[in-house]
Amino acid sequence: MFTEKQPGAPRVALVGCSALKSKRPALAKEFYTSALFRAAYEYAEKTCGAVIIVSAFYGAVAPKTVLRPYDRNLRKLRKSEREDWGARTVGEVLPSFSVPPQLVILAGKVYADALVHGAHWHNLPRPEQPLRGIRGCGARVAWLKAHTPEGSKPKRA
Repeated sequence: MFTEKQPGAPRVALVGCSALKSKRPALAKEFYTSALFRAAYEYAEKTCGAVIIVSAFYGAVAPKTVLRPYDRNLRKLRKSEREDWGARTVGEVLPSFSVPPQLVILAGKVYADALVHGAHWHNLPRPEQPLRGIRGCGARVAWLKAHTPEGSKPKRA
């Protein structure tokens, strides 16, 4: 069941990985190279108190974590395996926050559905999904760019 957002809950972005990746080890925030990932990451940095990257292989990853190349995609997993990944990945995020966070999911439908399942499983508030219903990478990139504030990013929670 989803719970109510608690006063002072930090907004935490979960930015989905991308198929386009570096061929060498790199910081997670630089490892994924698609235009959609870049736009989502910038939006997350400027609108949320914390940013976590979610990977089918690594789970929840801090932006400055060094990642090595891999090939794994949630689309190849059964629904129950995707839901397990979502519950596990959301669970990896929670110990960093004293108040249950308000998750903001910036990921494709398969990843977003698994993460919403994870939020439900952990009794968190219903996640925000600003990209839900926007079809196509180009349209998503355009929306993210149009809604990303100019200037410096907010202070971290």
